Amino acid sequence: MNITSLLSLEIGASVSIFNDPFTYLGRSDITLDGDKKLVWFFDDSERMLSIVPDDEELVLFRLIDEEVEPDDEMVLYQNKEYEFSYEDAGAVTGVDGDAETEEGDRYLFSDYESQDGRLIRLLSNENTGEVSAYVGQVVSEDDLSEIEI
Repeated sequence: MNITSLLSLEIGASVSIFNDPFTYLGRSDITLDGDKKLVWFFDDSERMLSIVPDDEELVLFRLIDEEVEPDDEMVLYQNKEYEFSYEDAGAVTGVDGDAETEEGDRYLFSDYESQDGRLIRLLSNENTGEVSAYVGQVVSEDDLSEIEI
């Protein structure tokens, strides 16, 4: 399955990511400050699939229930160090289905990466002040397949 077919899925469709079902229930379209587009798919298990179509980048994130604080360009989570790798900001320009965002909300996000390639993403909603933390890993198109029902 490729990114183009992923982005054309209907709400309620399921895909397999790392051989684990992900049921697409909501979508947020984000336009970053540099005009790059980003799409977030949400499921009912506190997971978010982040898609950057232009870069063909997929990252599957899971919400972290505990507070994660950055400290000098680093985050410590479950005794593993994650070093700062990327920061950006953008606004939600479209929402479909059961998304965890509101159209018009503006988000700042910072990514931190561990030695083994896992990621921590800190999301800060500028409109509400709410901060969320996610842990995730990069997904290749080979790790992604549609589930036929």
